[in-house]
Amino acid sequence: MITLKKVNKYFNRHKRNQIHIINNTTLEFENTGLVALLGVSGSGKTTLLNAIGGLDKVNKGKIYINGKQITHRRAYTVDKIRNLNIGYIFQDYKLIDNLTVFDNVAMALKMIGLKDKEEIKRRVYYVLECVGMYRYRNRPAKMLSGGERQRVAIARAIVKNPNIVIADEPTRKLG
Repeated sequence: MITLKKVNKYFNRHKRNQIHIINNTTLEFENTGLVALLGVSGSGKTTLLNAIGGLDKVNKGKIYINGKQITHRRAYTVDKIRNLNIGYIFQDYKLIDNLTVFDNVAMALKMIGLKDKEEIKRRVYYVLECVGMYRYRNRPAKMLSGGERQRVAIARAIVKNPNIVIADEPTRKLG
């Protein structure tokens, strides 16, 4: 499902303060299961997740999602592969504050091309119920607590029923 082959990522490449954050890494994650990345703060966990999710470009190597290469491809192609295969839970939520809870979650379905308003409503209501946020569906995201915002971010990641969920510290601020 996810394959990394000799992936390298640098910050400040070819400068005196160069950091080699992902060092010739080869990994393969099976189709099912749970993988946890452990390490001290600043060790590159988020950078690795962002590379796998196609959010950060790598300097060398190849990354495949369900057999499709996402490295060294146009941003549009990478976005399409990510949107169809990956639900992403960011550690800082990435909600749009002036949109409602419903609209923040529905956005993920619209990004994969779902247009049927009743299907969108059914799926969004279902995941909001699952994460205990249904009653807040019409509330603007800016009016939510940290834990509530994180549950909306989780709902947004799972609403499209992706094969892969990348969760960057998903329970960090749950309350």
